[in-house]
Amino acid sequence: MRRLSVLVALIALAAGAGLAQQPPAQPRQGQPAPQGQRGGAGRQGQSAGQGQARDRAPIPQGTSSISGRVLAADSGRPVKRARVAVAGGGRGGKIAITDDQGRYQIAELAAGTYTVTASKAGFVDATYGQRRALQPGTPLPLADSQAAAGIDLRLVRGGVVTGHVADEDGEPLPRALVTAQRYQYLRGEKQLMPAGSDQTDDRGQYRIFGLPPGDYYVSATAIGIGAPGGGRGGPGPAGRGGQGFAGFGAASDPQATGYAPTYYPGVVSAPDAGKVTIGPGQEMGGLDFQVQLVPFATVTGVVAGAEDIAAVMLVPQNAGAAGRLGATLNGRAQGDGTFAIANVPPGKYLAVARSGGRSGDLRIGVQPVVVNGDTVEGVALVLQPGGTVSGNIVVESSGTPAPTDYSTFRVDAPDVNPLPFGAAFGGRGGGPLGAGGRAEKNGAFQIGSLMPGAHYIRFTGAAQGPWTLKAVRAGGQDVTDVPIEIKPGQNVDNITVVLSDRTTELSGTVRDAKGDGMSALTVIAFSIDQQYWRPQSRYIQVGRTDQAGAYRIRGLPPGDYLVLAVDDVEQGEWFDPAFLADAQAAAKKLSLSEGEKKSEDLRGPGA
Repeated sequence: MRRLSVLVALIALAAGAGLAQQPPAQPRQGQPAPQGQRGGAGRQGQSAGQGQARDRAPIPQGTSSISGRVLAADSGRPVKRARVAVAGGGRGGKIAITDDQGRYQIAELAAGTYTVTASKAGFVDATYGQRRALQPGTPLPLADSQAAAGIDLRLVRGGVVTGHVADEDGEPLPRALVTAQRYQYLRGEKQLMPAGSDQTDDRGQYRIFGLPPGDYYVSATAIGIGAPGGGRGGPGPAGRGGQGFAGFGAASDPQATGYAPTYYPGVVSAPDAGKVTIGPGQEMGGLDFQVQLVPFATVTGVVAGAEDIAAVMLVPQNAGAAGRLGATLNGRAQGDGTFAIANVPPGKYLAVARSGGRSGDLRIGVQPVVVNGDTVEGVALVLQPGGTVSGNIVVESSGTPAPTDYSTFRVDAPDVNPLPFGAAFGGRGGGPLGAGGRAEKNGAFQIGSLMPGAHYIRFTGAAQGPWTLKAVRAGGQDVTDVPIEIKPGQNVDNITVVLSDRTTELSGTVRDAKGDGMSALTVIAFSIDQQYWRPQSRYIQVGRTDQAGAYRIRGLPPGDYLVLAVDDVEQGEWFDPAFLADAQAAAKKLSLSEGEKKSEDLRGPGA
């Protein structure tokens, strides 16, 4: 049975600002970011390095510094009390708060490459080198004792949506959770993700601010309000143990009714939701709608094959593979394996049961379920054990000494068709690995608790070194870009990951019509062969141009490619086949052989 990929959206809270400092004093470093205002869009998760400045060891003190200003993109005025963060190479981060003139300075930085971001409530987070909101930024290289000045960032004012939510009688509905969602690229796939939320007041009014420009879908979910038709209280809090509705794990009145998640302009079917387009700083009012009263059902069944208590969830499928606009319902099997999830609104769901996982004994069962208001009985979820992949890393060298320690390398086995909440089952590989996915010192590796089904074998961990992936072999057959099938409880122990020091490199300069280098552009190299146009493909890589317009892309497999420079692309959009199809007409063709270092200058957009 083909499994569907469903991503659970987590609502981000807006990050606020700290205290400003008066010139000429340098802003303080290491301050935590206060929480933002109620209803804000929060941090968007698009910029590289965003959020990396927290929860890490401090960067070793150095002799370099970064300084500049934070300005409003629309007026050019200074933005005081903005939070500026730098993060570099996994070595931690530092922050500063801008003064009244929007100035900041971050000193004692070691040599390296850094990402610089700025944020303030009511604005969209910005990364140095961005041309538009939500685009990739440009890393900033620092040498020892270098003072990088004039590193200015411009913050775009966020958009606002406002309106009222009413109940089925047209009366104001307090404490309803209203969420604005937009399509974003996550791991190369287009998904609906929350961009901001607010809770209605006693007048049923909501206001969501700080939204990046784009298209949105607005939904309302009743929180903590009794179900008019009975049951255990109808809609419950969105969160652990019942995201969307209360009463999970125990049967309720089969005739119960309650408020379904409702989407603007007042529909319960997610595909019928209305799209709202918001420009920079635009306030869109009058988004009023009523939550809909629908019959609730109880879904019951049994989980077979569990050695301990199994978690059960119902994941909506009503928005298709590209994203979802529904709430996930959670339950738990009893000691005899039976389960009951109450207060389920009509729709198509994927029932998923799992047990174990973190201890290496993951078992999972999946079954589609259709709910139309009547009790659904007899859902059978048969748990199957996960599989294991193991093998060794070997190198083919043209003169580079072989590694003496392979533990910095990582081998993963991502599922071709990930199940919902795949990250909760042990991460990218679908299950825990003895050393967190890393190989042993001698190059041996093992990935346990893999979901039954098709998996790719992926190698990471040597981006800064001479080694790149040459091939993956299973029993002597090349499976570098071909998934392998893992059966329940199977151990595939004949995997060989072959690394080579003959790494390809594509570099050059992107120039405008006058021949000058163009900075802050994204250079995309993608295979001519469309079979490789898929998320996280090895045959699609990007680079960013520096201040002189230079770019570098390293580690592409040998083959024929199309290359172009663009300035209007979202993070991860280059994995979208539709985007690549539109881009190929303007791209330049070239070929790369094994180990080839090729220089190729490009014309920038409009040149």
